[in-house]
Amino acid sequence: MADHVEEILDEATRRFGHAEVFLEDGETRSVSFENNRLKSVSARQYRGVGLRVFAEGRIGFASTTDLRDPRRLVDMAAESAQFGEEAGFDFPGPPQSPPDVPTEDAAVGQVSLETMADMGRDGLEMSIAASAAYLFGANVSTKIAAERVVNSSGLDVQYVKTDMAADVEVQEVTESGLLWVFESKAWGQPFGSLTDLTRTALRKMKQGRNIARVSAQVMPVLFTAKAADNLFGPLMLALCGKHVYKGSSVLAGRMGERIVDPRITILDDATVPYAPGSGPADSEGVSTRPVTLLDEGVLESYLLDLRTASLLDMDTTGNGYRSYASQPAPGSSNTVIAAGSDAYEDMIRDIERGIIVDQTLGSGQSNVLAGEMSVNVHLGFLIEGGKVQGRVKDCMVAGNVYELLSQIEGISREREWVGSDYLPAVCVGGIKLAAQG
Repeated sequence: MADHVEEILDEATRRFGHAEVFLEDGETRSVSFENNRLKSVSARQYRGVGLRVFAEGRIGFASTTDLRDPRRLVDMAAESAQFGEEAGFDFPGPPQSPPDVPTEDAAVGQVSLETMADMGRDGLEMSIAASAAYLFGANVSTKIAAERVVNSSGLDVQYVKTDMAADVEVQEVTESGLLWVFESKAWGQPFGSLTDLTRTALRKMKQGRNIARVSAQVMPVLFTAKAADNLFGPLMLALCGKHVYKGSSVLAGRMGERIVDPRITILDDATVPYAPGSGPADSEGVSTRPVTLLDEGVLESYLLDLRTASLLDMDTTGNGYRSYASQPAPGSSNTVIAAGSDAYEDMIRDIERGIIVDQTLGSGQSNVLAGEMSVNVHLGFLIEGGKVQGRVKDCMVAGNVYELLSQIEGISREREWVGSDYLPAVCVGGIKLAAQG
């Protein structure tokens, strides 16, 4: 495989002078349960190469999974360059001091499909023991992926990344409707069971049996770490250099301004050992580092790849990401939100009347780039007198995230990994709740 990469690079460099080859080579394995039964067991290998060239100042790109004719890939990149965007940047040379970021644990590859199936069965037994009426589902997967970036400037960066992920869902259909709880986790090192996810899901199923009535009113809303992305997701999208350059981001031209509450500090950090989005380099071979996006509410940086950095006359932040089949684009690695000073349980006790939002539906249906959020509360709980009273139904929360993140009543000191986001719980005051009382 290495010979093909170098053959492609040599041919492309000879023809165009500037070229870059990106390789992905990996294996995924997964086990799935659905409706209290084992649904599927699968294993898949994949390999692909993407080639980017500069032809007369324009970007050409092509990709393939068939390397029997490497020159054909170079020809396809040349053809696409006729319609490509202007380059305006150079490929980086070898990194001077690449970070040491642990991303590979060989033990992930030793987790067998049988072991993953046993994890699912154990979770299923826990669910059945809790209630025969529950429908249990789960997915457990492992991934081992090698990435390599080489270019005509002498760069050659490669590393292996392992991941293990799982999700659990428990459902029950009752006279009052469907109760559905979803929990997940992912990390670069192996775990031994789904007990933690299943136990959490079953606890919330029990809490959700009692229905609490709410009406349309203004009240504080406590977003759990699992739901906090509803607040931070639109903000992260606006930090993307591509939207900033196009002027579609409301954060364009606002560097150095206070955007949200000073308790909000946001980092993009690809150097967290074994975290889902970690790596020593981005997909363009640029070394990663912690990037402060917001510091105490003040805008400090955008997410930039090589091209958007050049368009904005800035330096890349090492946030160019892609698959072999696509060109790089600005993206986040691990989004890390600074912890607050409040204990989560104390935040609940301090609410006289409000709701907890834990799962939502419909995120992204509003004008997200403007910061608008409008979501249905799929799993939420009413708080009265500092205690959880029951599950809320048929309600929606909406607002502009920049306004909501400027009227914060508390941020938890506890944080959770939700995919590649490390998030606290956030309590926001004064949200208009839409509900059918």
